[in-house]
Amino acid sequence: MSPDKFEKLVEVVLPIATEIARPKKHVSLILRKKKIVSIGTNTIRTHPQAKKLGYRFGEVHSELDALLRYRGSKDGLSIINFRYNRFGDMRMSKPCCKCLPWCVALFDDIWYTTNSGIVQLERNAHV
Repeated sequence: MSPDKFEKLVEVVLPIATEIARPKKHVSLILRKKKIVSIGTNTIRTHPQAKKLGYRFGEVHSELDALLRYRGSKDGLSIINFRYNRFGDMRMSKPCCKCLPWCVALFDDIWYTTNSGIVQLERNAHV
């Protein structure tokens, strides 16, 4: 991902993240044909799908929230996860062990932030 593209996505995500009333602020973007088609955040709301996936307390993770909000074709999708701490510093946002299997099955590309930038998930290293 180019630095310019990443910076444009940060401009979209950071205002959303700052509104999340939790210390760890997760935001996931689903892209199709390089366009944002859905945005999800971590939330304390529950959902039957979250319980089925085994999420703690049935809370919805940002990846699932973005997917639940998306109503289009499931082909050619990418996901980008962002996480910020309460000070607005970027942090590790690799999908958790509950999200990773279905994300790998659904998305062509998975990107996530680290403490120093963004990386792409290596397909053979996800287990």
